[in-house]
Amino acid sequence: MKTVNSLPLTVTRLFAPIPPETQAELDLLCELYGRTLQKFQMAFCTHELRQKVWNWRAFRDEIVYCLNLPQPKFETLLEDLKAQGKRAQTELLKFLRSQQSSEGPHLQARHWKLCLEEASQGLRTYWQTVKAELKRQWGRFFGRYSNEPKTLIYINWILRETEPQFYMASQGKVPYPQPPKLNPKEKDAEERYRKRLTAFEKLKKDIETVKRYAVAKRVYCAIKKVRKKIRLPHCRLTSNRADFDSSCWRLNSKDQNELRLMSYAEGAKKRQLIALRILGKGALRGTIQLIKKLDVYELRVCREALCKPERTEGEIVGFDTGYTEVAALSNGAFIGQKFGEKLTRYSDYCKEKGQKRNKLWAKAKELESSAKEKDRRKAQNIFKHNLGRKKHNAKYRRAQDSIKQEINKAINSIVQGKGDGLDGVKVKELVIEKLSAHMGKTRSKNWNRRLSSWARGYIRQCLEQKCKQFGIRLTQVNACHSSRVCPACFYPSKENRVSTDRVKCRQCGYEGHADTCAAKEILRRRSGEIPLYAPPGKVFEMLMVQYKRGLEVPQAPPFSCKTQLNESEGEKKSLYSRDDQVFSTSQKRQTVACISQ
Repeated sequence: MKTVNSLPLTVTRLFAPIPPETQAELDLLCELYGRTLQKFQMAFCTHELRQKVWNWRAFRDEIVYCLNLPQPKFETLLEDLKAQGKRAQTELLKFLRSQQSSEGPHLQARHWKLCLEEASQGLRTYWQTVKAELKRQWGRFFGRYSNEPKTLIYINWILRETEPQFYMASQGKVPYPQPPKLNPKEKDAEERYRKRLTAFEKLKKDIETVKRYAVAKRVYCAIKKVRKKIRLPHCRLTSNRADFDSSCWRLNSKDQNELRLMSYAEGAKKRQLIALRILGKGALRGTIQLIKKLDVYELRVCREALCKPERTEGEIVGFDTGYTEVAALSNGAFIGQKFGEKLTRYSDYCKEKGQKRNKLWAKAKELESSAKEKDRRKAQNIFKHNLGRKKHNAKYRRAQDSIKQEINKAINSIVQGKGDGLDGVKVKELVIEKLSAHMGKTRSKNWNRRLSSWARGYIRQCLEQKCKQFGIRLTQVNACHSSRVCPACFYPSKENRVSTDRVKCRQCGYEGHADTCAAKEILRRRSGEIPLYAPPGKVFEMLMVQYKRGLEVPQAPPFSCKTQLNESEGEKKSLYSRDDQVFSTSQKRQTVACISQ
């Protein structure tokens, strides 16, 4: 029996209606937080402070010490930093000192420390990504040194992103190991110092004969090439969110749904806590995030969900995402059959509403440039009463919640074995298509617009979360041409796809629903014969080779369930006319394959 793991989840909590005064205070707090966060991000992006992201606590303590100095000593410190060429640190200290001594609104100390922590976390992730890409392309950059073990030791020493030699190499300098220093504050300081000294002497001896200049130049060029593709995070000013750790918020002891948040300060005086009422139930813990989305504030809380052990008994099921329904399964069942109807209804509503708003906008712009005072007042009234975003945003939130609810309901029916065609079925493994593939645009404007609202990312996120939580193995396969392959004789052909939702084999005459056939083919590819990242042309060649040599591949296992969905009845259902038929997932895959070829 495997140990039970935990899964971190982000839960969104809503607030009761917020008074205008409190809303204005929250807006100003988020603006101050975003401005301070931007300053730290810009500082950590400089050559001077890049390495500080790995020891941000020591850097925070250094800043606190500097800010607590008297003004004359602080001015002297800034002059010394300028003389040493530490311009970024000087500007950062000036900004924080001006905020601290300002009589206007500014962040309290705990908040700017959270900004520093968040900025350092973002830059740490960036440098880890750069190093991972260097490791992935190791053969391309450092393959010439494969027969030189001492040179490889030097390269591996340089590519330690938590140490200064990595950042020296990223600036074009030649790093060389420096002797360690004894830190008396460490636990077992002398023993640790001896270990570091031994490692230093061994490294120095190993790289003594290495051509350090040529190797360092090679590492510098490799980092430069990788960073052309992986850019530094954008230091944009965001004024729609703020973080609060456990010392910045508390709940009312008498009313657990009343949340009190730390506000900003004005001069030397701290403002009172901001009181907000949370809707729903659920415990709050740790760092919470206040975020403004579509003019409405939400609270995001992280919590741990227990995961069940991996299932050892049950069925293996193929899963093909669709537009008319959330997915078709390899047993012929369709889950989330109202999914496409909701997507189309909201997309068409947005189109009609947008056309009307565009006409009003053009009319208002025309009246605004008029010489008559009456026309200009009319334009102002149109902007104020007819082109607002409040109702539009509320409609968008309701539509998104309805779509996500349909996705969650469908995936829950799979993992729990409940629903049409799934009663009593226990799934131990789910085989899905690679949902991160680019979809492309090859249909009409209407269908490109409708497909743009297709929540494939949310479906993938839900599948990963639910499968891990319920102990179901999730396997991704390459789904190119999956809806063109006959599930009976495995003959692949474009001609097999006779309509948007029908497949008829040109060899054996098999007929069936296109999404069901795609789900069966996805399940068949679980064996790993077709590589996950193979291009569509190669996939088609491999399918033809399999068909010609009569490769025996295990078919879909029997799906034991109490009720079987009548496929013939499901095929007769059509939401739209022939000219406006629903574009299924398998057709979408076919389109992507054609573009790639």
